[in-house]
Amino acid sequence: MREEEKAREVVSQVRRATLRQTLFVVASLVLAASLIVSLAAAGIISLPLEGVPVDGDDWVLDLTQADRLRTAGYDGSGVTICLVDSGIDLIHPDLAPASLTAWKDLVNDEPYPYDDSGHGTAMAGLIAANGRLTGIAPGVSLIVAKALRANGTGSSETVGKAIRFCMDPDKDGDASDGADIISLSLGAQTTPFKTNAAAVAALDAIEAGIFVVSSAGNDGREDDGEVGTPADEALVIAIGSLNRRLEIAAFSSRGDNGLPSSPSRTDPNMKPEFVLPGVSLLTTARTSSYTAMTGTSVSAALFSGVLALILEASPGYKRGSEATVRQVKVALMETSVPLEGQEIPHDNWYGYGLTQAYYAHLRLSSMTPAS
Repeated sequence: MREEEKAREVVSQVRRATLRQTLFVVASLVLAASLIVSLAAAGIISLPLEGVPVDGDDWVLDLTQADRLRTAGYDGSGVTICLVDSGIDLIHPDLAPASLTAWKDLVNDEPYPYDDSGHGTAMAGLIAANGRLTGIAPGVSLIVAKALRANGTGSSETVGKAIRFCMDPDKDGDASDGADIISLSLGAQTTPFKTNAAAVAALDAIEAGIFVVSSAGNDGREDDGEVGTPADEALVIAIGSLNRRLEIAAFSSRGDNGLPSSPSRTDPNMKPEFVLPGVSLLTTARTSSYTAMTGTSVSAALFSGVLALILEASPGYKRGSEATVRQVKVALMETSVPLEGQEIPHDNWYGYGLTQAYYAHLRLSSMTPAS
């Protein structure tokens, strides 16, 4: 059965489910007074606590070599990830142990963490859950900036402000309390107009040595030939999705990088850069439940967690400069694994391939961080 037909069947099953459910649809995005960004999620099915297996999706750890870093004692400790999303529900037992160092609500200006969508909670679980489910990097510290409304939309200006909050949460000019990684499980269609506020803020973060990870987009094989923004900006790390057969997911956006002969494995800015699993992965949801999530948002969150393990293992590359961001991207590029049917050195669907955390760590260990 074709991937598109399978996707339609999954949606049909979700609609017939007797469990409480919410379906997120990625809408067409337009440029009006400001660019509108949207959640990169295909669907959520809420599951009761007692129906969840303890192990979750441990195969992802093995696939990305994250298990090898975890076995070596790395869990993301000492690394801070800022989630720009719909919020976080810390009442969930798997997220209650999470270290939340800063919170900002740019939508409703509420002083305490919450999530009126569920998407941010799901992304946080993929990264930092530590309970019945375990995220990729359960030891990370989190900053959460709510920039998206309950329906999953927000403006590029709000996302840009959220990114700047991630850089220096207390605005005292000392960025030591800021993020090492900014995770953006959102995006908008690219436009021929002036670079938007979210993209400008992302580039400023990278210049400060902060890694910015973003969903490639869910436009699929019928898209406009570009990953979404801000993922399309230089040195932002754009992440596409694989299905469980390790094929490119039907919804995952492609890049448009010129002639096949033009890409070079020394160029860290071909889009997308990497692919990770992104179909039907189990994670946390609001009200102490769990969800099966699909979308490039899932893959981006997973990559952020993998990157946190790498930075803990190679701390010299944390909060360095734009040059250190480039070094890490090149190391990830050089150590990623090409998949069956993928063009070499870069593929407009698969990027440079499947990220391999342990090999990237070894590569970085053999280098000296740029000053």
